[in-house]
Amino acid sequence: MAILKEVTSFPDFKVQIVTNFPDLCVYVTKDKSEAKGSDFIWFFENSFPEKKIQFVDNFPDIKIQYVDNKSYACWKNHSHKLQKRIG
Repeated sequence: MAILKEVTSFPDFKVQIVTNFPDLCVYVTKDKSEAKGSDFIWFFENSFPEKKIQFVDNFPDIKIQYVDNKSYACWKNHSHKLQKRIG
């Protein structure tokens, strides 16, 4: 599941938000069930997250760009090491 929580320490991976050349285009949903099993549809939850992420400005594990439409959410870097490990 891409059910995530933002943390300041001990993240599963570090994320940088970019506007150009992302590894992953992410759609943030308000429906938890929509995010199940998806790397690129994210749902943020504080109670029982599957993964913890930390937003950083430098040295990220992955660079993401938020998109407004679910159909634009996808991997841009098809050989990224986190592919199929987020959701």
